[in-house]
Amino acid sequence: MARDRNEAINSYITDMLALEDHIEKALKSQLTDLKDYPDVTSELRTIHQSIQHHISDLNALSDRRKAGGMVESVKRAGSAVAGMAAGLVDLVRTEGLPKNLRDDYTAFNLANIGYVMLNTTALALGDQEVAELAHQHFRDYAGAALRLDKVIPAAVVRFLQQEGLPAQDVAHQVGRTVEEAWEQQVDTGTPEAMSAKRL
Repeated sequence: MARDRNEAINSYITDMLALEDHIEKALKSQLTDLKDYPDVTSELRTIHQSIQHHISDLNALSDRRKAGGMVESVKRAGSAVAGMAAGLVDLVRTEGLPKNLRDDYTAFNLANIGYVMLNTTALALGDQEVAELAHQHFRDYAGAALRLDKVIPAAVVRFLQQEGLPAQDVAHQVGRTVEEAWEQQVDTGTPEAMSAKRL
């Protein structure tokens, strides 16, 4: 049986709500364990607050759309998407901060593309409210990924040094390399670059 317009949009909303909820719990847990990395903690706290706003926005949107069977859809999608997210964002991680940040980065990009898909679906089906919300949320996640680009190199160096390895402080050099790579993409005028420029 074919889905109607609302069911198609709602399926993406429920996916995003489940994913956001899982990411929020993982970050909350991670923030309680961070002590020696104040720069990372500050960035993750900012991102965590943004995710909490996303969840609030999605819950409000879900409440407005309840008439379309949204509640049952959230329950079904919640377990499926949370299971997928669990492979990316383990709530109990023991491999050290750099690998945790790598997993965060992966989860943020999963959320980012999920919102691109929600934005596309909503625009294609004429739902401007959902399209605008998705657009704002994928911009937030693009910014979150850029924030992690800046803190991960220093976290890796510090972690290596704490393990007693003779690691040189190359964080600034790596950060510049990452920045140049993004700038080069923007300068080429490729579709990916133009997309990044709009963000």
